Amino acid sequence: MTERVEAEVVVAGGGPGGICAALAAARLGKKTVLATDRPVLGGNSSSEIRVWTRGATGAGNLYGEEMGIWGELKLRNLYLNQEGNPVFWDDVLLEQVLSEPNLKLYLNTHISGMETDGQGRIAWVSGFQMMTEKELRFEGAYYIDATGDGSLGAMAGLPYRMGKESRDTYGESFAPVEEERTTFGSTLFFFTKREDHPVSYIAPDYAYPRETIEELLGKGGRIANEKMDGCDYWWFETGGMADTIREAQEIGLELKRFTAGVWDYIKNSGRYDADCLTLSWEGNMPGKRESRRFITKKILTQQDILEHRAFEDGAFYGGWYLDFHPSHGFKTEEDNCTQIPVQVYAVPLGCLYPTCDSNLLFAGRDIGVSHVAFASTRIMNTCALSGQAAGTLAARCIELGKRPGDLAAEEIQGVQQTLLRNDMMIPGIRYHEEGDLAQEAIVSSSGAECRGALGETGTFSLSDGGILVFPRRAAGTEFLVESGQTTEVSYQCYRSDVPSRLALGSRLGTMKTVIPEGKSWVSFPIPEGVADGFITLEFSGNQSVSVVTGEEQLTGFLLGREDSPQYCYPCLKLPDDCGLYGESNVVNGYNRPWREPGSWISGPAFGEGGEFPWIRLDFQEPRTVREILVFFNPDLSRELNSSRASMWDDHHKFLPRTGMPSELVKSAVIYGILPDGSRREIAVLEDNWNRTWRALPQDGITVTGLTLEIRGTYGARRAEVFEICVY
Repeated sequence: MTERVEAEVVVAGGGPGGICAALAAARLGKKTVLATDRPVLGGNSSSEIRVWTRGATGAGNLYGEEMGIWGELKLRNLYLNQEGNPVFWDDVLLEQVLSEPNLKLYLNTHISGMETDGQGRIAWVSGFQMMTEKELRFEGAYYIDATGDGSLGAMAGLPYRMGKESRDTYGESFAPVEEERTTFGSTLFFFTKREDHPVSYIAPDYAYPRETIEELLGKGGRIANEKMDGCDYWWFETGGMADTIREAQEIGLELKRFTAGVWDYIKNSGRYDADCLTLSWEGNMPGKRESRRFITKKILTQQDILEHRAFEDGAFYGGWYLDFHPSHGFKTEEDNCTQIPVQVYAVPLGCLYPTCDSNLLFAGRDIGVSHVAFASTRIMNTCALSGQAAGTLAARCIELGKRPGDLAAEEIQGVQQTLLRNDMMIPGIRYHEEGDLAQEAIVSSSGAECRGALGETGTFSLSDGGILVFPRRAAGTEFLVESGQTTEVSYQCYRSDVPSRLALGSRLGTMKTVIPEGKSWVSFPIPEGVADGFITLEFSGNQSVSVVTGEEQLTGFLLGREDSPQYCYPCLKLPDDCGLYGESNVVNGYNRPWREPGSWISGPAFGEGGEFPWIRLDFQEPRTVREILVFFNPDLSRELNSSRASMWDDHHKFLPRTGMPSELVKSAVIYGILPDGSRREIAVLEDNWNRTWRALPQDGITVTGLTLEIRGTYGARRAEVFEICVY
C-alpha cells in the first residue's frame, strides 16, 4: 500500500543544495519534505564520501566565505567539531534538519516515479524507502531537484545537456571547438593513520598491479605518498569518458581497483615510510562531479563569470576557480587540473527553473550553466547557496500563486530581499526591505574605531613581494614599515568590489613610494579618481623592506601573498575623520564587506572605557518590535570547511581554523528603551556560535529605542557588528 505524503515543497536530494533548499522553504513557513536515497545527509561532504566543502574563499576571494543557511551549518560544525571529523559533520546536518518543525525527513528513499501533465508540471513523485519497505507518494505545490543527477528533471522530460558545448554555442573561449559528450569524472578517497607497530597489507586480486600504478604516477602532477590523505587524492578520478549515471557502478569498481593499487604501492613498493601505516577508512561510493545540466531560462556562461556581470534577478554568488579536469582522469598525461581564478560573481534566479511552465526548480550541480561555467558552480558551497535560493523562490511562488517566469520585477526584488534578510550575499544588491524599522532610526554608539591597529607583533618581509588590501575610502592610511636603507618600493594597483589574492581586479596602474631607512609610518598612494571598492597593492620584491604586523584585525585590511591562504594584519593609522567603522554602517544595507568593510567596530577596547561597547537605535515615535536581527563577523576572509583529514598537502592552499573566530560576538544583551524612558532587558545571548542573532521579544514590545550591548567576543578586543534589522 502506498503511503501518501502531502507537502507544499518537496525536495529530492540530501546534499548541500537539497539541505539548504528544504531548510529555506521550511523556515519560510512552508510544509516541506526532504527525501534522499542515502542514509546520511551531506552528499559528497558526508562521511560516506568525505569531500571537504570549499568555495569562494578557498579560491582566493577574501571576505568571500559563503554564509546563509550553509554558513550557519558550518559555524555550528566549527563550534561542535573543531577537529573537522566528517562523522560529526553528519550529526550537525541531521541535528538542524530534525530540529525544523516544518520539515519532514525521509532517508534511504529513492525517487523512482512521477506523474506529470506532459508539459513539465508535476502532480506527484513516488519513491521506495529501503529498510521500511514503504512505497511513498509525495505531493507538493513545488518540487526541487537537488539530486545532483537531475533525476526529477529527466523523469519530467525536461531538456538537459551532458558534456561540453562547442565553442560557438555560447562564444566561450575555454570550450572545445566541437561539442563533446565527455564530462568530469568521479573520485574515491581513503584515509590513513599511523600505528605504533608495523601493519601489513596484501592487495586484493582486483587491485591495479604496482607496475601500472608506477607508470601512472607523476603524470600531470599526480603524486601519492605516505604523507597524503583524504582530499589530497581528489585526482583519483575516472569516468569522464563514460556515462556517469548509467555506468556509475563500473566507474566505482574501477576506482576501487585503482585506490587499492595505489595503497598497495605505498605500502609495499619500498619507496615510502609506510610500514606502520594502515587505512582508517576507505570510500565505497564515488564522489561524482558532473552529469546532467538543465536548460533553464538563463544559462550562466564563461563571460558572465569572468566579467562578473550583474543580473536583475541575481540570487546568490560563486567564486571558485574555473576548475577544469581532464575527462580521461588518471589515465591521461594531461595536467590533473587547470584552475583559473575568478572574482566573486552573481548567479541569477533564471538558472534555477526551466523555460516551460513547470513547478520544478533545480538546485546544486544540475542548475542551468554551460560546462565552462559549471567548472566553477559545481563546488559544494555554491551548490548550497543555490539551494537556499531555490527554496526561497519556491516559498515565494507559492505565496504569490505564480510561476518563477511570471514574477514581476518587484516580486523578484521581494525574493532577493528575503534572501538578503536570511544572510545571503547577492553581489551589488543592497538590503532595503520595507518594514525594517532600523532604516528610520537614529544610530549612536559608545564610540567607533578611528585610530587604527597600533600594537606590534612582528614583520612581513617584502623580499618576495606580497599583497596589501585596504578600502579606497581609507586611502591615505599610514602603515608601519621597516627598512634597512632608504629605498623605493614599486607596486601594481588594482580595484575590486570584493578583494581577491588571485583575481586581483581591475588594474589601475603602477605606483612607487620611497621608504626611509629605519621604522616609519608610510602611506601608499593610489591613482586619482578611483571608485569606491577595495584596493589591492601587488608589491615587487624588495629585500630591504618589511611591513610591521599586529595581532588585531581590522576588517578590510589584509596583508599576505598570492600563493598562500595565511594573512597578516598590518599595523596602521587610519586617516583623520575617514569614518570607516562608524555606527551608521549597521543600517547601510550590507551585512558583509562590499566595496568597503561595512561594519561598526567599537572604539574603546573592552575594559578601556569602563563599560561594555554598545550601539543604540532611537525611533522618532514609539514602535512595537517583534523581531531584532543582528549580523556579526565570523571572519569571512578565512575558509570554513565541513571536515578535513589529519594532514593535507600544501597544494590545497588551505589553512584550518583551530577555534572560534576571535571577532565573533560571544555574548550580548539587547535592552528596550520604554516610552517612559526606563530600560528593560529583552534578549540575552550567551555562548553564541552563529553569525546571526534573531531575537524575538515575546508578544512584541513597544519601545522608543533599542540598545545592543556587547558583553564579550571569542578574543577580539573590540566589538564588531555588520548590520541590525528591526521588525
